[in-house]
Amino acid sequence: MPPRARRGRLSERRAAATSTGAGSDAKPSEVFHFVSVNPSSEFQKSENRSVIRSHASKYIWRQHRASRTDGNNPNSGTAKSVPSRKQLLIAPTSSYGAAKETPWPLLSDGTEGEEPVLTLAPPDEYNVSPSDDEDTVNSREIQPVGNEVDNNGEVSKFASNTQLAQSSMESAAVIYADERNTMPGPFNQLMAFIGEPANTFPSMLGGSSVSKLMRYAIFDLWPGLVLGAGNKKWTQEDVAQSWLPRSMSHPALFTAFLYGAAGHLQTRQRLESAVIAPQTREEKLEQIVCEAETIKQLNKMMLDPQKTALDEVILAVLCMAFNKTDYSKWTSDIDPAPKAPLRNLQWLQVYGGLSLNDQHVKGLLALIQTRGGLDQLKLPGLAETLSVSSIMLSTKYLAKPRLPFFPIFKDSISGKTPKWPNLSSHTCPMPIDIINPSLNIQPSPAPYRPNNSSNNAKGINTSSSTGTTSPGDIFARSNIPTALATVLRQIQNYSTVVNLHSQGLLPYLELAVIADRRNWVQYELLSLKSINELKEEIEVVGPSSPTSISQQPYNYKIYEPLRLTALIYSMLVIYPLPPAKRPFPRLCRMLKAALVAADIENITPDDSCSNYHCWAGAAEMLLWVTMLGTMAARNTPSEDWYVERCRDVMRFVGVRSWEQLKAVMITVMWMDCVCDMGGMAVWLEVGVGNWSDIESQHRRVGDGSGIPLAERDWLI
Repeated sequence: MPPRARRGRLSERRAAATSTGAGSDAKPSEVFHFVSVNPSSEFQKSENRSVIRSHASKYIWRQHRASRTDGNNPNSGTAKSVPSRKQLLIAPTSSYGAAKETPWPLLSDGTEGEEPVLTLAPPDEYNVSPSDDEDTVNSREIQPVGNEVDNNGEVSKFASNTQLAQSSMESAAVIYADERNTMPGPFNQLMAFIGEPANTFPSMLGGSSVSKLMRYAIFDLWPGLVLGAGNKKWTQEDVAQSWLPRSMSHPALFTAFLYGAAGHLQTRQRLESAVIAPQTREEKLEQIVCEAETIKQLNKMMLDPQKTALDEVILAVLCMAFNKTDYSKWTSDIDPAPKAPLRNLQWLQVYGGLSLNDQHVKGLLALIQTRGGLDQLKLPGLAETLSVSSIMLSTKYLAKPRLPFFPIFKDSISGKTPKWPNLSSHTCPMPIDIINPSLNIQPSPAPYRPNNSSNNAKGINTSSSTGTTSPGDIFARSNIPTALATVLRQIQNYSTVVNLHSQGLLPYLELAVIADRRNWVQYELLSLKSINELKEEIEVVGPSSPTSISQQPYNYKIYEPLRLTALIYSMLVIYPLPPAKRPFPRLCRMLKAALVAADIENITPDDSCSNYHCWAGAAEMLLWVTMLGTMAARNTPSEDWYVERCRDVMRFVGVRSWEQLKAVMITVMWMDCVCDMGGMAVWLEVGVGNWSDIESQHRRVGDGSGIPLAERDWLI
């Protein structure tokens, strides 16, 4: 048997395929690349991807060059062909229009042919199926398109055309700045300017695509994202006047806006659709072209040290960092539960559904640090947008915010948001005509009665959002640390106000006020220290102070379960991320460990030592924690464990019906329209059993007051 022929390396096979027959239709210098459909190694798979994407990039470039040649050839025919969808998406360079050849002043004076210094990481590979590889163009291959050399060795004319387009952009910016322009107002000037932006800006996208994306950004994206800045509410015209002129003079920011608008629009369409469709070829190409052009322009700007940390650069990198699309793990939202009110405020659902580009996030934080912090930014609305983005990033990763809270209204940083109703009653039992967001509503607290009688479901007493307490405050009775109790009151207050607003009882409460308050509440919650950080602070103290956390005046053993449960409630009601993006599996693991440390497994229905464990006097909080934990643990490995613990706690507390259970939940915090369906599912699954058998046992004493938990008057 003859020896098996050795397979040549990929480079050798490429070289062998360069020659063609004399009668072949291919060009003399044409190179055919062959790839294996079943690569034997990761290296070969990577080589295959590079070959496919390089071929696609060159194919698109040849189309551009052919379209320019046909447009300049008078003998090409008088009949005009109907443009295809791809031609509408990718515009030929000649569509930029003729302009005087003047250098673009905002770009660095690099020598021709010089390779730019890559100061930003290239974009990550897009998640596409193998069958779509040939239809996908990777930005790594598009990036050096300005230095493309054709088969005859001639340098492409793309760079000169780009200079013409850049000079045209400069002319447009001068026209906009001219006060003698006959257009009636700045906003109308901007609208007219983006009428045909492809004739001005150096982008490979067609005019229809550029106009579609910029109009979407101006009329939909920006007004919903930037609700205010500089201590005042913003309108659609305010944000357009602030951001659009900057993009007119900075190509990197303009293409970054296109990239952000493309990702936002695609994600919004899928969130509003019943079926999660994969990206089309045009959508992929749209984002890849914009991303590649933005990185190319940013690299040019970063050659100049004075332009490294400009506001425009930071805003462009922000668009790149938070608009990465990846629908490979998306599933159709078949959850029948009602959605949270104002869930898409400041596009939380859309940006929560988008993926993050970790490299650009790191670069963004480095640029902000180089600039000197958010206080040093001058572009209106930029600091507020960065602060919101930081809160969303921290919520996804369960981490502390990397940037300080920068509110729309300056008083929000101290919890005194203007025109925010200051409710001290969770159920707000007062006439509708009394509710006025311009006033501070502070009903008198209910008189303190021992034995928990103040916790009546018909009139539950809470404290104001400023952190003051009342004798009947459930958080004060639970003896939890002050910082945690204050944040829980803030969450309770926000939940109440949003619930009233969703019912139409607060019609004059503006969205900018609600958004500022929500961001502040979420920032305060994320900034709470974990129990491990508190232990380090408490145990590293002077000799005269206690050396153990158990010797502290507050009940620290239930601190961590309450903090983590507050995060679960926030992701359901306060800061509702899309279900697929909620970090519930990780949260449930952390909460389970915290509950085990808080002796949850020692609580049983026949517990005769209920006065001696750490949950004594906090039975309502214990039931709230286990209930929300079980709701979040759906379809996770720890679901069965949570169901067992929830069943034990319900029997321990003495809950006999869904109405009783819900009354306890409202005592702490609960939004009916969001939580009722999940709570009812838990109640049916737990199945607390035959209460006649339990009643035959001895009564359990709750907080040492002599009243059995099952007979408390807050259980209807």
